[in-house]
Amino acid sequence: MANILVTGGTGFIGVHLVKRLNSLGHNLKLLIRENSNTEPFQDLKNIEYIIGDVRDIESLYNAVNSTDLIYHLAAYTRMWAKDKKVFEDVNIRGAENIAKLALEKNIRLIYVSSFIAIGATPTEPVDETFESEEGLFLDYAKTKFQAKQIIKEYIKKGLNINIFYPGIIYGPGDFNIFGQTIHDIAARKFLGCPGKGENIGSFVYVNDVIDGLISVIDRNNIKGEEFILGGVNIKFRDWIDLIAELAGNKKKPRHFPMSLAKTYAWACEVRTKLTKKMPYINRPTVKMINHNWAYSSKKAIEKLGYEITPIREGLMKTVEWYKNFINNNKK
Repeated sequence: MANILVTGGTGFIGVHLVKRLNSLGHNLKLLIRENSNTEPFQDLKNIEYIIGDVRDIESLYNAVNSTDLIYHLAAYTRMWAKDKKVFEDVNIRGAENIAKLALEKNIRLIYVSSFIAIGATPTEPVDETFESEEGLFLDYAKTKFQAKQIIKEYIKKGLNINIFYPGIIYGPGDFNIFGQTIHDIAARKFLGCPGKGENIGSFVYVNDVIDGLISVIDRNNIKGEEFILGGVNIKFRDWIDLIAELAGNKKKPRHFPMSLAKTYAWACEVRTKLTKKMPYINRPTVKMINHNWAYSSKKAIEKLGYEITPIREGLMKTVEWYKNFINNNKK
């Protein structure tokens, strides 16, 4: 069994990863902040919690002691922040701090990036060699793209690393933009889809991503390689229609003209300036939906035995989770 450090372990992907690693018997250390929510792990053993912050490299030295492997998931993924500097500090500087220590201590690093770091695509799926700055309207997207370029420089310095690019992840417990969409459709509160929804996204069930991430623990012959952990490439329109069908909604979600969607997003931004609360949506997110994000997982399938859950199967499990969540939280 390996001694593994996980950063970002209390996030959506992190919770699923930590639980899986724990079930496999690995000895885990979680880098957390003092206000991190560790409740999902309250019944798990063999987990050590280390107080620290990826932005502060001095706080990381204790965390990496006696560590064989680091999963770096920590990132600021929201569409907005009170201080935009957090995107650069966490997503770029934090990732580089982890890479520096991994190189210095000769620790293997698994860096979990995002499809967004590859960039918007044509309608045909692209592989790991593709790179574009198209569609990077969000500060999250821009900083993940920049972080990827910095991290890849460490491969040249000898860092033992694998970089993973998950697609648009969905699954139980997600409340970022796409998870919120599933929740709102299941709750019959979804306002509608911006535009016609003709653009493509690569939607991947969270368990598939976890399977891909853990499949490389004992692989010593893939140093420096990158892998897309994508899913089913499907039009946004068809994705939300399928969610509505599985949720038992009689009507398909409505569509708004892109111009109206941008106006509504602008109004959300104005409200955010006044309340300092996370907007429901913003204009960069609307613009992002108007691009294609189609990816091929062929390399991961061939080299790692990666498997993709059928979209209907994954969404059925996910919708059921949100419906139970909604019923359990009714006032």
